[in-house]
Amino acid sequence: MQTVKMRVIHSAGKKKRIVTFATAIGEAFKCQVDAAPPAFPCDKEKLVVIVMSIKGEPDDKLRRFCGELKKERALNTVLVVDGDPEASGVKQIKEILKEAGTNVIDDVYTVSGGGFFAGKKISLEERTNIVKWVEGIINKTFYSNDEKAEEK
Repeated sequence: MQTVKMRVIHSAGKKKRIVTFATAIGEAFKCQVDAAPPAFPCDKEKLVVIVMSIKGEPDDKLRRFCGELKKERALNTVLVVDGDPEASGVKQIKEILKEAGTNVIDDVYTVSGGGFFAGKKISLEERTNIVKWVEGIINKTFYSNDEKAEEK
């Protein structure tokens, strides 16, 4: 598994499964996992994975955090969303990230955060799928040119 300097940030509200999805990514790629806003700002991260639950307007803490993700702090960002990836709140977050200067990867992964009483457990299949998806993002974003050069 190829790795890059990365970080996972979550904005879960009351949905504990969102935190579990974020933790699964962090454990697989041996990177730091924090709630938005993190205690320490992102610094020269190649990839920041933002795992969030949004209904309606994005959380103010998440909006402020995303507005501070300049290119010097995070070169690329990718979103994992509980619910509709085309929701207005998700579009707002994408726009805030773009305005801040980071590259927003278009591929959005959707998860089921469950309801208030859903608990925090996720299945092995859900864990495997999200880790494989992030690995695919890393390979496409950072290593695809190396593979193409090797093929020639």
